[in-house]
Formats: sequence, structure tokens, C-alpha cells
Amino acid sequence: QDTVVALQALAQYAYHTFTKKSLSMVKVIFMESPNKTFQVNDKNRFLLQQASLPTTPGNYNVEVNGTGCVYLQTTLRYNIHLPKEVAGFSLSTQSANVSCTSNFPSKFDLVLSASYTGNRKVSNMAIIDVKMLSGFVPIRSSLQKVKNGSKV
Repeated sequence: QDTVVALQALAQYAYHTFTKKSLSMVKVIFMESPNKTFQVNDKNRFLLQQASLPTTPGNYNVEVNGTGCVYLQTTLRYNIHLPKEVAGFSLSTQSANVSCTSNFPSKFDLVLSASYTGNRKVSNMAIIDVKMLSGFVPIRSSLQKVKNGSKV
């Protein structure tokens, strides 16, 4: 039932915010650098327009003028590298059993070694996301071994 209520709310929102002709100007005012202005019209209303904020923390203002509806979002991403002795996991990769035919290796093993190195007895949960090179696919039996928790 919560899905139905959410869909009804989205339909009401769309009904109240939709206009056939929309023209808006979104101006982001940076305190210490040039401002950024976005034009939103019928031709680009579904196009993502973005700008990086020059400094964080900082004071920013947004002015929106016109008709229609615009969606404004700010995202702050940061990555703090932990000192080696504080890192909770160790990860290493290497290739093995490379067989070359012509100029390209047609088959090779990608060996991933991951281990928990933290201070606690267990790590709770970890996800390792491995992206394959274009044109390569994993051997299904090796994925099954990893899924079952055995070493490949």
C-alpha cells in the first residue's frame, strides 16, 4: 500500500508542477568567484546541468526566476585517506597464466587477494566490486567458488 501512496503523491506533484511552457533561470552565486547561470527551457529541461563549487566550506546562494519547475541538488563528496596502520582491509591484484596469441592475451587469470586487517575480530560486511575489462568475461565456475567462500 505504501507504493500506491507514493505513486499517488508523485502523480499529484507532477500535476501541480507541470507547465507546457517553461523558462527558468537558475543562478548560483559564489561568494569569491564568478557566478554560474543555468538556462532551463523546453528543449533542455531533462538535461543535467552541473557546476563544481570552487571551495568548501563556502557560502553559496541560489536565485531562481521564471516559470516551471527545476530540481536543484548539491552533493558533497570527500575521501580521506587513512594512514596505512589504520586501514581496515588489504587488497592486491595480479594477473597469472597469461597466454598470448597474436598481439592480445586471449585468456588470463585475475588474482584478487583481500583480507581484513582491522583491530576487531570481524569486519561485519565488505563488498568487493570488480569491473571486467571490455571484451572479457569471468569464468562462471570461478564466480561460484568465490560465492561459496572457497579460495579459487
